Amino acid sequence: MKIKTDIMYHQFITRFNILSILVIGDLMIDRYLKGSSSRLSPEGPVPVVDITDSCTSPGGGANTAANLCYLGAKVTFCSVTGDDEDGKIAAQLLEDAGIRTRIIHDPQRATIVKTRVTAGGQLLTRYDSGTETPLNADADAAFITLLQQEFPQYDALVIADYNKGLLTPAVIRALEELRRQHPVFIAVDSKHVDRFCHLQPSLVKPNYTEAMHLLQMREDADRVAQVRQCGEALHAITRATITAVTLDEEGAVIFRGPEPAYRAQALPVQHPNVVGAGDVYISAFTLASLSGADVPAAAEIAATAAAVAVSKANTACCTQSELQAYFSMQQKCITDPQQIAAISRMYKAQGKKVVFTNGCFDILHSGHVAYLNNARALGHVLIVGINNDDSIRRMKGQHRPINPLSDRMQVLAGLEAVTHIIPFGNMADDTPCELISMIAPDIFAKGGDYRLEDLPEAPLVKELGGNVTILPLVPGRSTSSVIRRIHTNPLLKTV
Repeated sequence: MKIKTDIMYHQFITRFNILSILVIGDLMIDRYLKGSSSRLSPEGPVPVVDITDSCTSPGGGANTAANLCYLGAKVTFCSVTGDDEDGKIAAQLLEDAGIRTRIIHDPQRATIVKTRVTAGGQLLTRYDSGTETPLNADADAAFITLLQQEFPQYDALVIADYNKGLLTPAVIRALEELRRQHPVFIAVDSKHVDRFCHLQPSLVKPNYTEAMHLLQMREDADRVAQVRQCGEALHAITRATITAVTLDEEGAVIFRGPEPAYRAQALPVQHPNVVGAGDVYISAFTLASLSGADVPAAAEIAATAAAVAVSKANTACCTQSELQAYFSMQQKCITDPQQIAAISRMYKAQGKKVVFTNGCFDILHSGHVAYLNNARALGHVLIVGINNDDSIRRMKGQHRPINPLSDRMQVLAGLEAVTHIIPFGNMADDTPCELISMIAPDIFAKGGDYRLEDLPEAPLVKELGGNVTILPLVPGRSTSSVIRRIHTNPLLKTV
């Protein structure tokens, strides 16, 4: 039943590719300065950070647009920002991600930049710059004209309101008129979703604190029970078809019309980085809903996307292949290397130790089974790279393999010790090095009497932070010996 559900989710996620989404929201840049710190400043009791790396990514509404694009949709992002270098950088980041941009550069505004300084993986400080006041009359009018041109062309509108001045009363009134003329799915993520009630949104996503502010209620220790009682009140305020109140690690409580509240669970993630997680959630929920998913399915897809995103450093994002990969975790046979790489990252985010091994596994015998059981015992997850048919022919001659790849994978999939199987091998390289670089296993297991210095994979594994373990093989058990017995035993040859 679970596998059937995962196949259905794959179908929903594949449909993301045919959707076109218009995103309007506050454009920001998230800038990260990373380094090390071992001393205090003589000017005051603050750490001195020696910066060793930096990166810049779309933030705010731009991150919502980026996530919709990463998830497979065709996206246009509309906003107003400064006519400055950071504004140009932000636009270029979006265009590099494959997003069509319609951005007004206002010389009277400065692009919003949030700069975070980290050392040893710990956030030390954040400082913000940029204009957060409402648009002036000229920028307001220009932005409304832009929306009138763009609005009719899309399957859905996503509003990412960070209360930084873009969504003025005039802009919201213009959206209400456009909605009457062109009814489309509208999703709203805002600290003040009540401002958009006359749009009658299809989906709103306040977090718990925002919901309590809307309801003018005090926060309660039992957040889930408290929110469950608020469906009618939230609908009266938001007038939304679906209201998803997110609760961080406690998941979400979701209301759809008069239906009972749906309790959605969050996926556990060790050491989550929650910057931008809400953008990922509403992006995935919107696309899943547009693809035909009901509330429980859309909620699970959204929760999965958020879990993938918060397991990463920097501003949260989740790609379509990563989302597909999660729902492939129940499947043993994987053929897409990008998918197995994403699966490995997810296991690691859950704190699981990933073991990788490889081989031909042509005629499976007890020696194989014992070896794979021992390899699995080294960690929580065992990924097996299996040489494809052409690779085996190059290594062992035209008489091999005895069993084709599909048969060999199916037999391995029947073993409890094996978590996933992925084929590999090409004319340029029949080693599993390319797979290893993508999977980055915690442990690379190899069977036999090898020395570490003789393994071409060992330096790569070490470089990726993993370890190599040599496991003994069962004496007298090999595929070659099985084949020899068949050839030398006339009774077996006639079977």
